[in-house]
Amino acid sequence: MVMAVQFLSSVLLFALLSRVHCDGAIKGLDQSEDGSSGTISFKTPELDDEDAYSFHMPSSLKCDGCRVLAHMMYTKFDKIHKNRPSMKTLPEHEILDIFESVCEDKFENCGVKDIKGVKRLSGPGLETADVPGVMQGGGKWPSRLQQMCQNYVGELGEEEIYQAYKEHGKQLEKYLCYGDGVQGDCSSLNKTKKKKAKKSKEEL
Repeated sequence: MVMAVQFLSSVLLFALLSRVHCDGAIKGLDQSEDGSSGTISFKTPELDDEDAYSFHMPSSLKCDGCRVLAHMMYTKFDKIHKNRPSMKTLPEHEILDIFESVCEDKFENCGVKDIKGVKRLSGPGLETADVPGVMQGGGKWPSRLQQMCQNYVGELGEEEIYQAYKEHGKQLEKYLCYGDGVQGDCSSLNKTKKKKAKKSKEEL
């Protein structure tokens, strides 16, 4: 009898806590500053015409896209090298196969997500992947990432990106995304943010 009462009490307490959590989530409680809150936002990302219809990755999301691709390239190279520690350099055909597998990936785990009112890509290697929320994937997002990947490979070359991996390891992202020209998707985004912040201060 005592055990039955304790079990019933536990069930009622769990139901009460679940109700409180769900009510808070539905009201759209904000995540913590580092985006690590377990509260789920049910807000669907609001897409403009560029987000919805353009064949190209929107400028504001190119940095996230580059970081996803850099992470995937690094992960695949690192896995092979760990399985063959004696091999210092991969043969050319394996390097080509890796880039082909990345650039032709279906990117099923990638999509756009609303995080505190800001549209961000969510995908492998991004902190946004761990933030609870509604991700809008499919559509044109996979083809945009494929196009970005092909652009990096076409402009820089498979061998050069592979050499960058060998030299920088996990810092391949910095090489691919924080440089100049085709390698500056994150650099240009940071410059734009700084300009907007400066303009806002001047208008105050």
